[in-house]
Amino acid sequence: MENKILSSVILCLAIFAASLVYAAADDGNSKDVSSFNSWIAQDNVTGRWGGLRDKLEKAGVTISSNYVMDINGNPAGGNNRTATYSGAFYFAGAMDFEKIASIKGLALKVSNYLFSGQNLSADIGNFYWVQEVYANGNYYLGELDLSLSLLDDTFVFETGRLFAGDIFGVPPIAQYYLTSALNGRLGAIPSDVFFPHYNIAAWGVRATYQPNKEWHFIAGLYNADTSVSKTTNHGTNFNFDMDQGYLAVGQLTYKHGQDKKDMTLPGSASFGAYYESSKFPDLSSSKIWRGNYGFYWMLDQMIYKGQWPEYEGPSHMSSSSTLAERHRKPYSQQTAIPLDRPEGLTAWTGITLAPDIHINTQVYEIATGLIYQGLPPNRNRDVTAVCFVIGHFSEKLPGQSDEMIVEFNHRFQLGPWFYVTPDIQYIINPNGQRNIKPALVLGVEASLNF
Repeated sequence: MENKILSSVILCLAIFAASLVYAAADDGNSKDVSSFNSWIAQDNVTGRWGGLRDKLEKAGVTISSNYVMDINGNPAGGNNRTATYSGAFYFAGAMDFEKIASIKGLALKVSNYLFSGQNLSADIGNFYWVQEVYANGNYYLGELDLSLSLLDDTFVFETGRLFAGDIFGVPPIAQYYLTSALNGRLGAIPSDVFFPHYNIAAWGVRATYQPNKEWHFIAGLYNADTSVSKTTNHGTNFNFDMDQGYLAVGQLTYKHGQDKKDMTLPGSASFGAYYESSKFPDLSSSKIWRGNYGFYWMLDQMIYKGQWPEYEGPSHMSSSSTLAERHRKPYSQQTAIPLDRPEGLTAWTGITLAPDIHINTQVYEIATGLIYQGLPPNRNRDVTAVCFVIGHFSEKLPGQSDEMIVEFNHRFQLGPWFYVTPDIQYIINPNGQRNIKPALVLGVEASLNF
């Protein structure tokens, strides 16, 4: 009962806090409120640092930081009923050597992560974590990404300690959901192969070809030494052992309607494939297999389009920016900055397929949903999101079939740097097991850019 009360209070407080800020933003009669509105309208919490931030960016140095907090509880279902907090602080910097040393197209990005809190899914017993920002351990050194853009940003070549899950298999609107089945990248992929993402980077090379703003192709090759993911290494294990295998990934994407001047409805389609050369243990015997592969598809299409609000974020994150522009700036998938999208209704789907049932925990994942930007009226940056996910376990895992997730939430975008998202998830057959009761999860997420 205490857990039920706690979860309900968390949800009510989140909605109440969002309503207070919304009401304050609409009332311009008070000097205090006017100051509050000016603060909310800044690019980030800490402003421009008295002009220092602008001077650094003009000189070629960009600094970015973000904090995300999830508070969730399961008042019903699961193995244990409780409530937990998880948080992630992201700090990154980028150096544009074209501005620093007149080396055209060369840039370096460095990212760091600090995690805290507990994993609610450990108590529920489900497969896809309900908190998107949870990670084992605390501090991690993230990417060391050296990139070179050529031929007017048509080609980008990268090398260093790189992620795969920040580009490959990432649904364009995944950040509106809290379930780890979607947020970041399609969650079935890293459950089957070593797929460096979020806080775990690996030595790799990556090439991007973007002849125009509609088409782009990305291919990456990563060292698949899993020792880099140990929490005690904090992301600082720089081992390069090709005897452990490699991960090769490729993705082709087509986008349309991404510019305000384009009259067509925005949408995109992506197809990707991956292969890892490592050794994989059989799920039901002592046999060892060599190599694993899989495929994924992602589609999104706006089906009703309203007005396109003025974009409030940095230019490299606008819908019309190129991938090369993003490589020259720090970029966090989980950010408080609203996406550069028009109001309206969008349908989307994501599918993964890992055919080998002998070695893949998740043989396929199917996710689909709707998002509506612009509800209620005069809240053109708020987003209402619903999704359904099914993850199918291998037939070689007795007693496990499908884990299914239904999620519904509403993001109150309270400024360019701050949002609050009350969230509801319902998990059927946690971990694919019918002996675990379906779990109701209530929660709230908040994110701030500093």
